[in-house]
Amino acid sequence: MKTTPIDNIKIWIAYFLLPIFIFVFSTIVAFAENATQKSPSESSENGADHYITSMEKMIGEYQKIVENGGWPHFKTGKAIKIGAKDTRIPIIRQILAVTNDYQNTETQYSEILDKELAEAVKIFQARHGLDTDGAIGAKTQAALAVSAEARLAQLHATLERMHEMPDLGERYVLVNVPGFYLKAVDKNTIALTSRIIVGTPKNATPLFHRPITDVSFNPQWHVPDRIARDEFISKIRSTPDYLEKGNYIVKNRDGGIVNASEVDWENESGHNYKFVQRSGDGNALGKVKFNLPNTNNIYLHSTGSPKLFAKSERALSHGCIRVEMAKELAYFVMSGLNGWNDERISKLYDSSTSRIMKVIPVPVYLAYWTSWVDESTGKVHFQNDIYGRDKKRVNEIIAALETPANNLAEGNTTAKEDETKIAMK
Repeated sequence: MKTTPIDNIKIWIAYFLLPIFIFVFSTIVAFAENATQKSPSESSENGADHYITSMEKMIGEYQKIVENGGWPHFKTGKAIKIGAKDTRIPIIRQILAVTNDYQNTETQYSEILDKELAEAVKIFQARHGLDTDGAIGAKTQAALAVSAEARLAQLHATLERMHEMPDLGERYVLVNVPGFYLKAVDKNTIALTSRIIVGTPKNATPLFHRPITDVSFNPQWHVPDRIARDEFISKIRSTPDYLEKGNYIVKNRDGGIVNASEVDWENESGHNYKFVQRSGDGNALGKVKFNLPNTNNIYLHSTGSPKLFAKSERALSHGCIRVEMAKELAYFVMSGLNGWNDERISKLYDSSTSRIMKVIPVPVYLAYWTSWVDESTGKVHFQNDIYGRDKKRVNEIIAALETPANNLAEGNTTAKEDETKIAMK
């Protein structure tokens, strides 16, 4: 078939000019999108912007409190029971009025710890991680004795740590070690908040971020060598049936099962054997373990001793994080897995079946915030510096606050902890 000049022009446009035009146009569009869309590092100072904004607002409020003279000094002494009379009660009323925990001005000079004031004390205690009994015991008095300047410095120290947080993403688990709480977040919505138990000062929980990669239901507990050497051997010597009652298996270094009754525990150092606790009632890990591979062998798990969650101070473990609402955390971590809804997860959790489930990785961030703002109430919370990690920086900030000519940012030392170093109190 013979082609005309017009046909040749059409072919030339279709096979030569049109592809070039499409390529140039798509390149221009992509360039324009990249020019107007910021990178993650540019669009967000870091992944903790929401927490930073709340903290900065609270710092502003406490800055005003300090500028207005703070609150009166509280002198610690004898415990004050509800209904008791004490000359320090008016001071307590003034402090709680400044912190917005108590508003009754009609009884501001009363020296009686009445029921209304006791309720205000409970609010104060809740915000400071104390037992909420309304009485003014030693720990509550210690919290009342902290100056406004020191609390402001504590807020600044936490803000610095927040600025060091990486990009958290939309879906994550945040573990606040000194706050003794964990929360699971999905698209800025808190899906779960749970009390937790963390490491003692001697076995301080390290700070790092790693993803949960799998969930182990009804797990065995492989006792770490350090615990075996430092604790198990002495317990076996003092209680001959300790291993049997605890449902433990003894293995040699090659993995072979050993008859515990044939071992001379009096002369055993603990280096030659490994201990494995079978799954079931009394297992140290409880019903579920959340694995997040890390160099410290730290993970999240439930517990066979739930009563410990009722304690206000929960630095009680060997370093791992015990989670009170472990079943609910399993719901969160396993959501999206094909064929697994909450009901099916619950049945597996409540059964005696041991099973390891691979999950879509969920990032876990271990933070060290001794102060934070409750998102539901807008109230600020303070906790003790359980590992002494913020003490130096807080003192530096207090000194800067007391010297107006100094720039608070000067001498700023990093608060970031190396994940392989466990700071000791």
